[in-house]
Amino acid sequence: MRRILSAILVITVMVSITTGFAQAAGASTGEAAFATPAPKVISTKGKITEIGDKRIRVAGEGSYNEIVLHIQDGTYIVDAQDGRQIPFTDLQQGDAVTAYYSPAVTRSIPPQSSAMALLIGTPEKGNPGQYMQVAAVEQRPDGSVRVLCTNSERLVTISPEVFVQPAAIKVGSELLVWYDVATASIPAQAGATKVVLLPVNADIRVHTGAGTIVIDKKELALGEHDILKTNANTLMLPLRVIAESLGYTVVWNGEARTVELQNGMGTMATVTIGSNNYGRLKMAVQLDTAPEIVNGTTLVPVEFFTDVLNLTVDINDSHI
Repeated sequence: MRRILSAILVITVMVSITTGFAQAAGASTGEAAFATPAPKVISTKGKITEIGDKRIRVAGEGSYNEIVLHIQDGTYIVDAQDGRQIPFTDLQQGDAVTAYYSPAVTRSIPPQSSAMALLIGTPEKGNPGQYMQVAAVEQRPDGSVRVLCTNSERLVTISPEVFVQPAAIKVGSELLVWYDVATASIPAQAGATKVVLLPVNADIRVHTGAGTIVIDKKELALGEHDILKTNANTLMLPLRVIAESLGYTVVWNGEARTVELQNGMGTMATVTIGSNNYGRLKMAVQLDTAPEIVNGTTLVPVEFFTDVLNLTVDINDSHI
């Protein structure tokens, strides 16, 4: 009877968050109160006891007290304090680790699984970052977002002061989040103090904390006025240096105050200073933010690259 009452309480609290979040977590009003969504990610916190060929053994506490984890191309290995990436070859036996891995675990002894993320080390101050996959996103009027993790046990609010481009966080995004306290509710709720949006196979990588832009694994040589700027929670990026590194010829028309991006097929995109109407081939695309000129450099919103040029952009604003 206690289990039944506990399950009913869980469903009641979940429904009170939002219907959308409940659906994303796999719950609906027509499901039995006893049903609990299966976890998408499980974890063990402890130490690395053995390192092999693209695999580690972890002993500690969590879903499994001992687990062998296979390192995949997509496994994130990052510092638990600041989110910087760590090469697999830098790992050592005895390293503190919080390992996040797939619930598809073998029945061997010890069990084995595929690692999703390894958070290495123990911060000198504060709490370590936590890995989460985003199951649902709620946009807030103040520009912040609330994100629900795929396991449905955490609901984290992320403000523009903490992460400069909350709109870049989508369903399916993978994050590292830091927060000081969380409520005892189900799901636990917290306000993020720091966020790292983990990299995807992006065409453009932007690190606002370091002020760098990377394309094709090469950091761009930015000029003095090639700045990264935030306007009303929208990240503005220098157009010419990025477009030229992507292979476009950039043509400026001073009289019309337009910029054209050309390649061998002709004009692929058009930007008009002060106008939020952009050109893509022969189509018009309207964005919320207009391009501007700062110290002779044309800055465009990051959405120009995603919505007009159809590129993927990874934004990371952690401070290394």
